[in-house]
Amino acid sequence: MSLSAITQRPAFRPDPATLSRLQAKPASEAQGTQTPSVHPVVKRFQTDSFEQDASVKSTKQSTTPTTPPGAGDTAVSTESLVQAGTHGSDQVYPELSYEETKQYNDHPVGYWKSQVFEAATNAGASEEEAALLVAQAMQEGGTDFSKNGSSTNFGPFNLNKDLIQTFGGKDVPGDLNQLNGTDEKAIALNVGVALEAMRTMGANNYLHHVRGGATNYTNPEQRISDNIDVRPDDARIFARSVANNANKILAAYKEDPNSLTTNHRFASDIPHI
Repeated sequence: MSLSAITQRPAFRPDPATLSRLQAKPASEAQGTQTPSVHPVVKRFQTDSFEQDASVKSTKQSTTPTTPPGAGDTAVSTESLVQAGTHGSDQVYPELSYEETKQYNDHPVGYWKSQVFEAATNAGASEEEAALLVAQAMQEGGTDFSKNGSSTNFGPFNLNKDLIQTFGGKDVPGDLNQLNGTDEKAIALNVGVALEAMRTMGANNYLHHVRGGATNYTNPEQRISDNIDVRPDDARIFARSVANNANKILAAYKEDPNSLTTNHRFASDIPHI
């Protein structure tokens, strides 16, 4: 597989009707104005997996993953990355916190947050791993079908074909289009592939690959865009931005587990590459 394969991330651009409301708010304030999703998943979360005490630390213990050949940085565990997700504004792209009115892949934000978190928990993920996948889904918005070849994107995490087939493990389906489904089975499949990849690569290297394909996986310091809004050390800034948002999502969940069923969105204004 060519190391020059690149997954180009589309710019995160909320619709004009939403822009006037993009005033960053702390999680505690934002929760006061959240509107719960009306999708049936709300009831299941309130009566099933979310009954557990959110203040209890995850019992899953992860070890630092072994840095795989070709990775540009020493592998860092998801737990370490998310727990360190309090980087200052000079180290990340501008952060956004707002009520999302759009739907992505025909479902509201609350559906994706709750479904992804539950699928990750059911797969044995730690809270940090689950929160990082939710943050990634929130950043991507919806599946980008504009890429082709080894850069073809699949599923709510927009994982490219190169990453999936190289690091996705034994559960990668023969037909990658199965990852584009939106039901519980398809989401669980995406979560399984993503978890295997981030545990194999290290969460930091995983996010470098998500941002800039095999090029930034191997050389995270390489700037691969002519867009003047893309900052130096872009791949690492992307990873820190997602980690910051995962940290906020996890904090909101610990304060109120039902925050995952609302349409409140934590994301970052990340320019396209």
